Amino acid sequence: MKNLKKVLAVLLSACFVLSFAACSGDSGNSTPADDDKSSEESKNEGGDGDSDEYDYYSDYAQDISGDIEFYQQKPEIEDYMYEVIDDFNAVYPNITVTQNVQNDAASNLQTRAASGDFTDIWLYWPTDMVWQSFYDEGLLMDVTDQPYIKTAAESVEALFERDGKYYGVPEANNAAGIIANVGMFEDNGIALPEDWDSFIAACDAFVEKGIVPIGLTLKDGADCARNILLGDYVPGDEVKAVARGEKKLSETDFPKSVDDLTKIYSYATDKAISSDYNTGLTDFANEESAMFISGNWTFASIRGINPDIKIEQLPLPSSQGRGYIVSGVDVGYTIGADTQYPEACNAFVNFLVSQPQAEKYCNHDAAIPAIKGVEVKDKTAARMVAKVAAGESFNWPNHFFPAGGAEQLTNQAATQFYMDIQELGAEQAKAKYIETMDGIMDGSIK
Repeated sequence: MKNLKKVLAVLLSACFVLSFAACSGDSGNSTPADDDKSSEESKNEGGDGDSDEYDYYSDYAQDISGDIEFYQQKPEIEDYMYEVIDDFNAVYPNITVTQNVQNDAASNLQTRAASGDFTDIWLYWPTDMVWQSFYDEGLLMDVTDQPYIKTAAESVEALFERDGKYYGVPEANNAAGIIANVGMFEDNGIALPEDWDSFIAACDAFVEKGIVPIGLTLKDGADCARNILLGDYVPGDEVKAVARGEKKLSETDFPKSVDDLTKIYSYATDKAISSDYNTGLTDFANEESAMFISGNWTFASIRGINPDIKIEQLPLPSSQGRGYIVSGVDVGYTIGADTQYPEACNAFVNFLVSQPQAEKYCNHDAAIPAIKGVEVKDKTAARMVAKVAAGESFNWPNHFFPAGGAEQLTNQAATQFYMDIQELGAEQAKAKYIETMDGIMDGSIK
């Protein structure tokens, strides 16, 4: 059965642009220091973490039955999730879970929802406009009374709250920035970047040595850099105001982020325009570039390709911005309000966010825990965790973009921007890109 499910999921999957979809939002410009505090407090609140006893799963009868769909958009954890489903079935043998990994999952689910075919369990994040639109349509289940709500860090669980009720639960947060091949830096006598000037100096030093500094993935707008820079220059409240039509994106500090992005794009090789996320990740893992701009969700995939690689994640600096990082809910679970098997869905979600399973996942993905009592031994993202703890993080800005295709249009605009730099020159390309982004955000470009 597992192999059959996997074949079906592979057939349903497509090459996935992860620069946006794998990542999610925190609470705007909030200070999620409570997440670290909750990890300490949870020694008394989160149980003893003994997965053999299944203490966390006793709230649901093990004779529950059902056939449920688990809909998600993270291909890098697909195999891992099949293992989790197997572990779940060892406890709940009468529940069948079919994993459905989809390219552009949010848009595809919108199409399904329009025809009355919503999913059972959806891995997504509550700050995104698509999630909000499904809530507005009454498609999300109220899970306020479920015991697993109490396992989550309060500051993160609050993101799933609407009108005093909860419509989902988080498992892990993410952080995106520079993933550096530490070995390549050390072998070439180049210091890891601490700010914009040292970042540019490192890029130039690698170029002088004939080494690609950054594995940029510009096919289909798959790079993370533009999103990180946008969020650092344009705080969450401003992005929300732009999305509401109260001001233009060009009236914020967005043009300054475009200046930085132009400089980063200047390090692109001829291969960049034909490289999607998977290509860039593979090339970086094979040491064809010294840096890759992405999130902690890539660590397992990179090490799977090259077990000997030594990596560290660093904040992507900006030249004039705040020096903040993007971080938010990377893995959260929402249940469809009209599922035929609510008990089975709740049992599966409870299993996923139990302390033993959450700790297993966070160590697999080097993720920032959103569940109490979880400790992560992998320190690859230690600098990012420190930024989050210090309140120097912001929500993924694209999750405030208008629903209905804006995110896909911005992907296309980013690819066109790079092509325009080559054809029109930097200044004309920047002006065109800023105008295009204004049109996407105000709805005049659809």
